[in-house]
Amino acid sequence: MSTAVLVAIPTYRRPVELERLLSRIDQLDIAVPVTVLVADNDPERRQGEEVVAALAAHSYRFPLEAITVSAKGLANVRNTLFTHALSHHTFTHIAMIDDDEWPDAPWLGELLRVQKATGADIVGAPVASIFEGADGSWVRRARLFQPEARPEGPCPIIWASNNVLLTRDCIETAGPPWFDLAFNITGGEDVELFTRLKAQGKRFAWAPGALIFESVPRERTQARWLLRRGLRIGSTDARIQLRHGTGRLHRVRTVGKAVLGLVASLSLLPLRALSGKRRADGLFSAARAAGKFYGFYGGRVHEYQ
Repeated sequence: MSTAVLVAIPTYRRPVELERLLSRIDQLDIAVPVTVLVADNDPERRQGEEVVAALAAHSYRFPLEAITVSAKGLANVRNTLFTHALSHHTFTHIAMIDDDEWPDAPWLGELLRVQKATGADIVGAPVASIFEGADGSWVRRARLFQPEARPEGPCPIIWASNNVLLTRDCIETAGPPWFDLAFNITGGEDVELFTRLKAQGKRFAWAPGALIFESVPRERTQARWLLRRGLRIGSTDARIQLRHGTGRLHRVRTVGKAVLGLVASLSLLPLRALSGKRRADGLFSAARAAGKFYGFYGGRVHEYQ
C-alpha cells in the first residue's frame, strides 16, 4: 500500500483554535494523500462539527470529516478516533495533534521521513509554547514549556501523543482499547499506551524537524497551575510504573525513589528560588515528586474532569 496519512484531532469547545489548526493543516508541504478526522467530544454544542462543516464547504484541500464522541474523557475520544479511522479509512500512518496546536509546513513530511528512515513504529516530535500574555511571569520559563531537545533518530520512548505519528500496523497489532479508561480524566493515557507498546517491542524515534506550536493561555503561567500539573504528572507516572512492574521488590524500589526525589526537590527549593527558571523548574519538580508519592498510594488528580 502506498503511503497515506490520517490526521486525528480530538477537540472540546475550542472552535477558534480548531479552525486555526485546520487552516494550517491545509497549508502543509506534503505530497502524499492526507485525510483529516476530527472527534468532537461535546455532543451538546458541537462547535467542532460546525467548524469542520464550514471549512469543508469552502473547498478544503484534504478530505475532512467530523464525528461526535458522547462519552467524555481523553481516553474515550482517542479510542474512538482510532476505531473510526481503522473502520472507515484507508491509511498507512496516523498522525495525532491537539486542537490548541498548529503545525509548521514541513511537519507531516518530517514525521514520515524519520519514520521511513528508522523503521520506527512511533515517531514523536517537539512542541514549542506560544504564550498568550503574561510576559513577565517566571512560570513561563519552566522546562515544561520548552520544546524537548533530542537528536534525530531512534529513542527509548515518546512521552506524549500531541505530536506523534504511528504506523497502522502498530495500531492494529496493539488492539483496542488503546488508551486505558483508568486514565480518562487524569491524563497519562498516552504515556501508559506507549509504555505498553515499548514492552511489546515497538520501536520509537524522534523527529526534531517536525515542530508544532501550542497556545498557552495566561492561566497556565501561574504557580498554582504549575503545581497542579506537576502533581498530576507525578501521580499518573506512579500509577503507570506500578501497573507495568511486578513484585513487591519493584514497588519498594519505586516508592523509595519517589521519597528520595521528594526530599531532594524540597531541599533544593531555597537555592532554586534565586532565579526565575530554576524557581519554576524546582517548583514543578517538587510537585511531581509529591505527586508520585501520592499516586503510589492511590491518589489521583482529575485534571480533565
